[in-house]
Amino acid sequence: MRKALYISAVVSGSSTLLSVLFKLMHLQGANELLMLGLGGFALVVAPLAGVYFYSKRR
Repeated sequence: MRKALYISAVVSGSSTLLSVLFKLMHLQGANELLMLGLGGFALVVAPLAGVYFYSKRR
C-alpha cells in the first residue's frame, strides 16, 4: 500500500509540475497533462493516503 501511494504521488506530482512548465512555455498538451496530474492526485493519491493513514492509526 505504501509503495503504491508513493509511486502514484510521484507520478501525479511530476506530471503536474511538467504541465506548469508546458504552460509557461506555451507548449501543446499542457491542459491535458494538467488534468491528468490533478485528476490522478484527486482520484488516486488522496484516497490511498486516507486509507493508508487511517489503517496506520488503528
